[in-house]
Amino acid sequence: KQQLVEIAKALAKNAKLLILDEPTSSLNEKDSRALLDLLLKFKKENGLTSIIISHKLNEVSYVADKITVVRDGSTIETLDKSKEEISEDRIIKGMVGREITDRFPKRHDVKIGDVSLEVKNWSVHHPQYTERKVVNNVSMNVHKGEVVGIYGLMGAGRTELAMSIFGKSYGSSITGTMTIDGKEVHINTIKDAINHKIAYVTEDRKGNGLVLTNPIKINTTLANLKAVSNNGIIDKDKEYQVAVEYKEKLRTKTPSVEQNVGNLSGGNQQKVLLAKWMFANPDILILDEPTRGIDVGAKYEIYCIINDLVAAGKSVIMISSELPETIGMSDRIYVMNEGRFVGELKQEEASQESIMACIMRSGRGE
Repeated sequence: KQQLVEIAKALAKNAKLLILDEPTSSLNEKDSRALLDLLLKFKKENGLTSIIISHKLNEVSYVADKITVVRDGSTIETLDKSKEEISEDRIIKGMVGREITDRFPKRHDVKIGDVSLEVKNWSVHHPQYTERKVVNNVSMNVHKGEVVGIYGLMGAGRTELAMSIFGKSYGSSITGTMTIDGKEVHINTIKDAINHKIAYVTEDRKGNGLVLTNPIKINTTLANLKAVSNNGIIDKDKEYQVAVEYKEKLRTKTPSVEQNVGNLSGGNQQKVLLAKWMFANPDILILDEPTRGIDVGAKYEIYCIINDLVAAGKSVIMISSELPETIGMSDRIYVMNEGRFVGELKQEEASQESIMACIMRSGRGE
């Protein structure tokens, strides 16, 4: 609705050209389609011209008459839908400069182990409107070596759940039990969460995850300063060495770790954010929209990093608004709607239809 208000403001000024930069990055598929249909309606009825900048290829293919692919600051090509059939694979080839036969890398020989994190009867109230319950009696678990996806429409309570688990960093009157490796724990602060080897990679890397005016080397070590300090003083050589190690490990594209994070592309910023939490050596990583606003090539690299984490026995909880991503990367999927879990699907059971059916049934009160 905030996006619709922004568009309404532009239309109220009788705009003839509308430029939208990632207009659906924070929207689920249903809301995204409603927004795109509105643009098509205004094109037909009012003659409105729109330029849409987006990494969501299915939406670009749906709404655009022409598609221009830009890579490394240069125009690679312009595709005209009136002259040729344009598939997502065709766009991807232009974006990354090569064919990608499988958008979601396979995990081979990853053994799923014991339950690492479990929450039972978990409820969270809104921090200001305390009578409002944003997470309602949720129970879930994640195993070692497993990627658990959480999918839901906007406002379902996914981020609120994740942040409440991460040291009660969101919410009030949080109730329920949490166990790690079979032992009940009481985690009341972010420091407690880090000490219990839980990491939360925020959906808002620019606002909450990174200090954009600081270099890569400082951002990389923020969550584990003790490891690069001697008697409370940061060892600049250690800090530099750690940053270089993670730059190489995650293949972050930058000439130097002295570069400010704000100067990096979205995909490389996301790698620095992941490096920050990987350096804290967590056993449980909660990834909130880990590929939001990054191109398809960078997405693939993030997926490979996730696979490497679970191959090392880590547990990953992944929140995503992109259904294909949720299905393609998850071993199990919890479906969330209006603060509740309304379905749990194994990988072989999961499809766009089965996930949306869970949401629709819960909406009808079934």
